[in-house]
Amino acid sequence: MTTSFTHDNRRLAEAYDRLSDSQFEGGKRLVDRLGLPKGAHVLDVGCGTGRLARWIADTVGPTGRVVGLDPLAERVAIAREHAGVTAVAQPPAIAFEVGQAEDLGAFADESFDAVFMSAVFHWVSDKAKALAEIRRVLRPGGRLGVTTLARELTGASSVTPVLMPLLQRAPYLDKVDLSVLAVASRGHTTTDLISMVLASGLELAELHVMPRSWTRATGEEAVDFLEASSFGNLLRIVPEGLRASLRADLAEGFDARKGPDGVVLRDYGVIFVARRV
Repeated sequence: MTTSFTHDNRRLAEAYDRLSDSQFEGGKRLVDRLGLPKGAHVLDVGCGTGRLARWIADTVGPTGRVVGLDPLAERVAIAREHAGVTAVAQPPAIAFEVGQAEDLGAFADESFDAVFMSAVFHWVSDKAKALAEIRRVLRPGGRLGVTTLARELTGASSVTPVLMPLLQRAPYLDKVDLSVLAVASRGHTTTDLISMVLASGLELAELHVMPRSWTRATGEEAVDFLEASSFGNLLRIVPEGLRASLRADLAEGFDARKGPDGVVLRDYGVIFVARRV
């Protein structure tokens, strides 16, 4: 099994829109690194429900242009609703479309000043193809900003010590398929990421490993966030009959670690900026 985009639904999309503050703030920090000027044309790949794209639109102003692209139709629908746009008649400042990073054929060569992929690159199946497409649509001097996960850092996540012991005991033992999650099945090390960027013809401008944390009130809310962030894939690592049980066990495991401020989830992410020369 591989990561699927077919298990998202309106409930998960709305939960993500409600619970994605941490990813939104991380996306804003990424945008700040690129110092977008007024009037810039920007592509937000993996835009989700459009929170970052709308913030970028305010940054580049009415003379700029922002396009949000996402493979999840429910999230694109919410993005359009929040921005007050439709699929048929969209204002020039912002648009949202259903699509994937590996196929940017709807966009002309050298049509964007910047491309962003905030908390999405690890979900992309063909990263080399995606990078080639991004390089094509970037103007000379244009930059790509990415926040993602690296395979060697997954063990440092606070999710790992809750999830993995559960999967090593009954009733889940021998019934787990981690390939459902892209991070497990197609994870790449930081060195791999650097090599892929350089092989694409982009110039790596900066790369950092950054600690990240976010707080949820309860274990149930933490699972809601993780399930919404994985667009319905998290619980698919076990057979359908065990998913309600795994959800409950995960919530209980997170609650057992709850402190005065709630359930604190921590991990380490990779942030990099590349430039088309």
